[in-house]
Amino acid sequence: MNKSLIKLSKYDFLVFFREPFFALPIMILPGIFFFVFMKIFSNTIGGAENFGPYIPIYGLLISFLVLFFNIGLQYVTEKERGIHKRLVLSSISIYQIIFTYVIRGVLLSLLGFAQILAIGVFVFKTTITDHMIVFLLTFVIVIGITLLFSLSTHNLFKNSRQVLPYTIIMFQYVLFGSGLMFPTDQLPGYLKFFVDINPFYHMKEILLGVWHWSGVEMVNVLYLVFIVFLCLGLIFVKSRSKEY
Repeated sequence: MNKSLIKLSKYDFLVFFREPFFALPIMILPGIFFFVFMKIFSNTIGGAENFGPYIPIYGLLISFLVLFFNIGLQYVTEKERGIHKRLVLSSISIYQIIFTYVIRGVLLSLLGFAQILAIGVFVFKTTITDHMIVFLLTFVIVIGITLLFSLSTHNLFKNSRQVLPYTIIMFQYVLFGSGLMFPTDQLPGYLKFFVDINPFYHMKEILLGVWHWSGVEMVNVLYLVFIVFLCLGLIFVKSRSKEY
């Protein structure tokens, strides 16, 4: 890792922490929401020992919020302000800029997951998976796919005014059409189609399969592979315009 990348990463985190009303909710609120959620259900049924599967679900939800909203929107606003162009004209490449987003996205996603894992284990004595190392490796891969999806789609927009409707629609689509917040098994067929093409539904299924060690459906893996190639195709097409 060269000096310019280290310097850029430090500056990226410095800017992030200088906005407390933006940084603190991302770092603290997920743990608070998970605590309240677990508290309500533990009081309702008298315990939370069997609520371990909600840990990977909340972990994926945190990753989506961090990578899609925080980093995705920041990518568009910085491009709109010409920050990327000025950095590229200096000694910093566009790949180094993107890598700083990757570093922050991975660290914040893992921090959020560590919060809810600690709350589940030490506060509510929730039973967790016996294959945590494999799950963490899978979770990191899911983080990478989520970040790729976020940057490749947000890169299609030139300014925050254009991207805002997209983020609002995607936020509702992921919350209501992926099974992260509400069950989708009883949906009618014409709505189930939108669940089946939701990449975050397949991410959730893979994470739960690894968490329970019950196996992973190949259709979930193949669909995410398709999403990866689709995102790479979007990046390739957009890169030919050389718009930073």
